[in-house]
Amino acid sequence: MTHSTAGLPVLPAATGVTFRRWSGLDDVAGMAAANAAHREHIGLLEPIDLEAMRHRYTHLVNSDPAVDCILVERDGVTRGYARVEWHDLVEGVRIFDLTTVVEPSTWGMGASDVLIQWGEDRAREIAPTLPGDRPAFFATYVFGEDVELAAVLTRLGYEAVRWDAEMLRPDLEDLPPVEVPAGYVLRTPEPDELDAVHAMLVTGFADDWGSYEADEHLIEEWVEDPRFRSDLVLVAWAGDAPAAGISSVLEPMPDGSIRAVLEGLATHPDHRRRGLARACMARILELVRAAGASSAQLGVDTDNPNRALPLYENFGFTVATMSTTYRKPFYRPEEPAP
Repeated sequence: MTHSTAGLPVLPAATGVTFRRWSGLDDVAGMAAANAAHREHIGLLEPIDLEAMRHRYTHLVNSDPAVDCILVERDGVTRGYARVEWHDLVEGVRIFDLTTVVEPSTWGMGASDVLIQWGEDRAREIAPTLPGDRPAFFATYVFGEDVELAAVLTRLGYEAVRWDAEMLRPDLEDLPPVEVPAGYVLRTPEPDELDAVHAMLVTGFADDWGSYEADEHLIEEWVEDPRFRSDLVLVAWAGDAPAAGISSVLEPMPDGSIRAVLEGLATHPDHRRRGLARACMARILELVRAAGASSAQLGVDTDNPNRALPLYENFGFTVATMSTTYRKPFYRPEEPAP
């Protein structure tokens, strides 16, 4: 465990807001409830899955929640949390990712401000333990209409640098035909093929903005997720080699329906511009419909270099919410900010 001297934030007693350190997986239920309230208020489509979130906290990369995660409490209830993790990106920079969630009932009390400042302090503790061979940034993500966090980041000198869209196809009727390019076969992978599929997906995403370096992608986080279903992983094969692929999970909706969340559509660079992404999309929509889904959603970088946004629009997906990545240059404690 990494020692931390970054103290807990303090707000005026009149707010009733206090902070404490992560104490274990039993904290995840309260964190998930706060995240769910946050998502409902800001209009995000994708719900919080408690077991998937517990799984996530057992597979963190470059983050020890015992020292890198703190919780916000008010009236004895978890109202939010912050977590710090660092990642080296393919683009050649390092980010200190400051995940910050504060549910709306606690907006306006200063919690978001002090969580970001705590995260920066914790990142400054971590930085001297890492190789100093690349530019570094504080980074965080503002989902949907989280006006509180966006305002805090602007005050603290962060800049919006990238935008993602959450897209929805409200029904799975009138699906487009599946047209498989010559020389390829679409099928779900066998268990002993999943390692190769995962490696292909990592390679396929390597030129996407913000992608982690390859050694930070753990197959265990994918295949051990409680929602993972190998029958909802679809791969385009060139002989025995995976050339493109997409996966999906199924999420129950409040109205009792099932929605497919499409994840990880990628094509290996050696097989691009041949229609494989289109074929995979058409077939996965058939698969999730057969599995009980009546709608589908996905997320996309609006500046994706492989024209993913127009592809999804051609498949009947429309933008439901927008989210923003913010960054601020990182300075080591001994370095003055310009």
